[in-house]
Amino acid sequence: MLENIKSLNFLGRLFGWRRIEELHAVACNEFRTITNEMEAIYAQNNLAQVQIRQLYSDLANQKNESSQLKAERDALRNSTGNIYDVLVNRETELSALKESEQRNVKRLIELEQECERLRAIIDQYIQLFQEKENELSQLKVTDVKNTQRILELNRESDKLQSAIEQFAQKIKESDPEAFTKADFKNTKKGVRSHGAVRDIANSIEKRILLVDDDSDFSKMLEDLLREIGYTVIGIAANGEQAIAMAGREHNLDLILVDIHIDGDLDGIETARQIRGLYGTPTIFMTAHADDETILRVVMTESDGYLVKPINRQELFANIEMAIHKKRRNDTFTDRCALINP
Repeated sequence: MLENIKSLNFLGRLFGWRRIEELHAVACNEFRTITNEMEAIYAQNNLAQVQIRQLYSDLANQKNESSQLKAERDALRNSTGNIYDVLVNRETELSALKESEQRNVKRLIELEQECERLRAIIDQYIQLFQEKENELSQLKVTDVKNTQRILELNRESDKLQSAIEQFAQKIKESDPEAFTKADFKNTKKGVRSHGAVRDIANSIEKRILLVDDDSDFSKMLEDLLREIGYTVIGIAANGEQAIAMAGREHNLDLILVDIHIDGDLDGIETARQIRGLYGTPTIFMTAHADDETILRVVMTESDGYLVKPINRQELFANIEMAIHKKRRNDTFTDRCALINP
């Protein structure tokens, strides 16, 4: 275009158009101005494009940040929901714990009342036990007197039986027909029976069964019993063995049993079953003399109670009283059998 404008100068010189040259100068100046303005506009446009690209980049970053914020918001919502669920569960558990605590408090009050009632019952049993001990002491005194009386009656009975036998012999010699064979047999039977009762009452051998899972203590006690003069038929380590040995022994006088022994049956239950099966008297031994144990012993109607370590005199006294009571009962049973054959 500039060349074209320059060509206008040629035309102006050619044709002498001065006015055209002036216009040409003005046009050139305007063209330069317009060119500068256009360059400025292009520069502004480039700057605007750079700013637009920056805005697009910022917008993309903001979109990414917005997406991240949305994701974080969703995560927070989920986390808030989980926390809410946890809080609800904790409140439910807290309510259940409060109810359980109330029930436990109520149960505790009931147990305290039950303990008070049991203490009262235990006190009654202890009082009853003391009363029974007093009665037992009185019975022991009476038993000694009765034993002495039984011995006197036995001596008198022997004298009477001897007199009857002599009288029967005299009748037989004087008048054999008046003394029948049946009467003679009945007389002899009575004499033999009284002799057997006397032999049982004066029997020397006293047979004892030991029940204890402590082998050292059992051996020591066996030696002590043999030293005193008793016969130890055996030592059982548990309740099952004791019941079996008591069943095999027909002349067993007494059982010495420890309350706390190994096995399914403790000493008290073992003694209860043996007494129920064979009627054998029992003396308990234990290292724990608590109220509950004493009450269980009382309920089994035992014949004695010894606290470890065993005292020799207490051992001897308990054994003698138990065996004497048993043989007295056996004597009474034999007499009843003679009276009511």
